[in-house]
Parts: sequence; C-alpha cells; structure tokens
Amino acid sequence: MDNRLVLSTDKILNKRFTPNVKGYDSDEVDEFLDQVIQDYRTFANYVKESTNYINNLELENRRVKDEKRKLEVSNGSMKNRLEGIKEGDHVTSENMDLLKRIDKMERALWKMGVDPTKL
Repeated sequence: MDNRLVLSTDKILNKRFTPNVKGYDSDEVDEFLDQVIQDYRTFANYVKESTNYINNLELENRRVKDEKRKLEVSNGSMKNRLEGIKEGDHVTSENMDLLKRIDKMERALWKMGVDPTKL
C-alpha cells in the first residue's frame, strides 16, 4: 500500500472536468471541491504537526536516554567509591565538630595569608 498522497490542494483547486451532455452544476462541484480542499489542508496540517511532534518526542527520548546512561555511569562510580568506606565510618556529631573546627582553623589561616593546603 502506497502511503503517498496523490492529490494536493492545488491539484484539487485547479482540476477541470470535461463537460458532457449530462454535465453537473459547476457551482455545486466547485463548492464541493472547496470543502475537499479545506479538509485536505486540515489533514495536511495535522500530518505536518504530528510529524513535528513525533520528531520532537524522538529527540527528547534520545536526550533522556543519554542522561540515563550518564546517571548509570555516575551511579556505578559512586557505588565503587562507597564500597571503599568501612562500615565503622559513620558520620557522628564528634566528627562534625572536628570538621567545623578544621574549617575555622583553615579560615583563620587564609585570613593570615597562609594557604592551608600547602602545610
């Protein structure tokens, strides 16, 4: 089955019928063809919008799949890093206090013009 459209709005609009003895009322034929043209334009716009919508969805789908792959790689990396942490390495309030003290001392060194990373 061929999915290509044979008619276009211009072909319909410019179609001329061969007159015969029992010919049809040309105004009636023109009015009907005007309706056909309007329907054809509506259908053509629908196809164009649908195609654009599908293309945008495919692009978004590709972007989401790429982001998912990146997150899976990152997740694997984080799992590897976490495997190296011992179960006894829990964050405690004592550890937090020590980190706060270290932070204060580093800030004081920076204010004095000393780079704490060079010590």
